[in-house]
Amino acid sequence: TSAIALALLFIPLFLVVVGFHEMGHAVAGIWVKFDFRMYVIGPLMWEKEEAGWTFKWNRNVNTAGGMVICIPVGGDDLRRRFSVYAAGGPVASLFLATTGFISFRLLSGLFPSGSTTAQILLYSILLMSLLSAVIFLATAIPVHAGGFYSDGARILRLQRGGDTARFDTLMLKIIASSTAGTRPAELAYEELTEALELARKLNAPFEVYLHSYFHQAAFDRGDIEMAENHLQDYVRGAESIPQGIRSVVWLDAAFFYAFARKDVHLANSYWNQFKQSAIIPKAQILATEAALAWLKKENKIAGDKTQSAIRELPGMMDKGLSLALKSKLLRLNERWMNE
Repeated sequence: TSAIALALLFIPLFLVVVGFHEMGHAVAGIWVKFDFRMYVIGPLMWEKEEAGWTFKWNRNVNTAGGMVICIPVGGDDLRRRFSVYAAGGPVASLFLATTGFISFRLLSGLFPSGSTTAQILLYSILLMSLLSAVIFLATAIPVHAGGFYSDGARILRLQRGGDTARFDTLMLKIIASSTAGTRPAELAYEELTEALELARKLNAPFEVYLHSYFHQAAFDRGDIEMAENHLQDYVRGAESIPQGIRSVVWLDAAFFYAFARKDVHLANSYWNQFKQSAIIPKAQILATEAALAWLKKENKIAGDKTQSAIRELPGMMDKGLSLALKSKLLRLNERWMNE
């Protein structure tokens, strides 16, 4: 009976352990003045929107293990602050593993040995402790796989200094600046260029994300040729992006070819590769649908989608990209009105 009960409790206990680990990241992020925006545990997701925190069902299996998004605010002392943020998860897991094991030992002598209920409770605590210890080791040991770095690897990269730490710090500054509301065209071009040079020197997988920033910067400036060059670099590197967020590449490409190039064949080709995900902003999806509808002369749909996209803009985490997208949506709306 106890074994069956523990088997049934395994997944709920695992989600509790993962949730505790992710909450450790969230608490550390808040402590170092990051903006806590999303909390995911298995099928459960809470997202911070304009009106406050909203619960949603997480249907993306790639993030079902658990995830927290905390956005760096400001560019001061980012290396130390992000190290603290990365350490928050493993520290929380170690704390839960330790307190769980101590609780198991202390309670073992207090419950009657023949009680099935007591056995289930005690071994649930022990199982939770063991799972938490496994997650601590898995995240604290420096590992790089599938485009992701473990928490320990991130901390090590930042603390060892040199080109690696400089590259990671530049990436954090770029993300923080864009998230805080700097339009893509106004991002520090020198920092973007330096980050790209370091990425190539270090053979860093994060180079692909820089092409996204360069693409958006050129697109925002109206330099369509340059925007397309960087977009194609972005597309060519898509395989190095974790599958859970790879769809944003196809979305960016579909919007660009529908809005800027007015190429319905290419736009549809990229759109057909796109798969919706809860972590991709609704505004970008609606904007792409609007651009495609306008291209196909579906004026009523184009107008409705454009207005819906504008209403969703405040929910975007990247405020700089939101400003650039708003300008394009207003132009799209003018086209629709003129039609």
